[in-house]
Amino acid sequence: MKEAIYNSDLAKALNLNDLKKIFADLNFESLFFKRLAPNDNSKNQPYLARHLTDLSFLPVGELVGSTSTSKKRTKHNIKFSAPINFYWLSPKKEVFKAPKAQVIYYPQYPEVRLSGFLKGAAVNISDLMDPYKNGRSEGRVLFLGVRKNDVFAYLASGDSCISNEINSKNLLLQNGMFEQINLNRSILNEVNEQRIRYEPVQSKLYLLKELQRIHKLGWINSKRLNKHGEAIEYTATNGGGYTLEAELGITPNGSQDPDFKGWEVKQYGVAKFDSKASKALTLMTPEPDGGIYKESGVIDFMNQYAYPDKKIENRLNFNGKHIANKVNEKTKLEFVIHGFDSVGQKITDPKGYIGLVDSNGKIAASWSFAKLITHWKNKHNKAVYIPSISRIESNRKQYSYSRIVSLFEGCNINKLLSAFTCSVIYYDPGIKLENIDTDKPKSKRRSQFRVKLNDLNKLYEKNENLDIL
Repeated sequence: MKEAIYNSDLAKALNLNDLKKIFADLNFESLFFKRLAPNDNSKNQPYLARHLTDLSFLPVGELVGSTSTSKKRTKHNIKFSAPINFYWLSPKKEVFKAPKAQVIYYPQYPEVRLSGFLKGAAVNISDLMDPYKNGRSEGRVLFLGVRKNDVFAYLASGDSCISNEINSKNLLLQNGMFEQINLNRSILNEVNEQRIRYEPVQSKLYLLKELQRIHKLGWINSKRLNKHGEAIEYTATNGGGYTLEAELGITPNGSQDPDFKGWEVKQYGVAKFDSKASKALTLMTPEPDGGIYKESGVIDFMNQYAYPDKKIENRLNFNGKHIANKVNEKTKLEFVIHGFDSVGQKITDPKGYIGLVDSNGKIAASWSFAKLITHWKNKHNKAVYIPSISRIESNRKQYSYSRIVSLFEGCNINKLLSAFTCSVIYYDPGIKLENIDTDKPKSKRRSQFRVKLNDLNKLYEKNENLDIL
């Protein structure tokens, strides 16, 4: 018989401080919690958030788009599912894996729900999640501890000490949102009484404090961090971003995770701090996951669609501004958005993509909606943009960073795809293939999507310009 771990006297007597210590002892640094609504049960699937981008703290597997078979839903039955390494944690620190757990994103509603969290788990939670038992009871609280790629869950019943503590200390917060407890705090019984949607409010304050410190440094010699985290001189002309990252302790590694405490950090050069960026900004650089580029390789792609360099022999280039529904004069490829209704601003095909199509209708390169959702969820949902100026002093490039910074929060896949259809975001690659006269040609890949600084507010739900002094 499966053990009912959350109905025991031990579970009901456990207080919040006890639970935090259990997670801290297992090397978790943060604990997220959500007060469950009556509809959050095994029948309806617990509601997690509106968009996957609202769950940037939650590690999930590869997203797969499909059509829902549910007859109850009247809208387009589009869904994106991803497995999750999900475990139930008992008050005795026993761990029970839920092998069928997954998150399901319905972009048309929008909503993200947790599914399969009981199936195959050697633990009995049905009394608190079955709608025909106590699965609609008030006061239940779901805790999620995140450690690398694993998610450990704990469910507090409505008549437990933990439930009483949570609901008495967070009366001003609305149900349905994930909140966070920092397990590294010196006062263990303190609850973070801030409503959060993405990462803790403290990360924003810490980021602004660090940017203030960097601004006060004045001119900083160009540098970057090596793989060991050591600062080394950087002599190339594009050191503004590397220098800022070095000050923030960010190692250049091409990670898909946010740069700093859940925030993507972007700098851009200006002539003066009161002037705007003269060039478009690089928004993201994901590699294609479809088309000839992916299926046959970059060399085959370049041989078919690139053009000879006018100055350098034995070199092919692939670049140029590609905007929605137009053919690029250099590459002869059309940039398309397939499976998205630009008028209704909704996904109509779960296998949809943005991509480059030739005159024969062949897909040269494409980025699936699933890949874009994953990339944006992990890295770009919160971003800060910092202007920089530069100079040469004693034969060293130096940078100084502005006191005015721009913060952007909350972009979902529908807003992202709408920005593509309106040409707010465009594809501007910088790919080259050298030594094409040999049997070992060398490629340099740079698939970048760009946006003008003044158009960033069209991507995000919230933006603000702050003076950090």
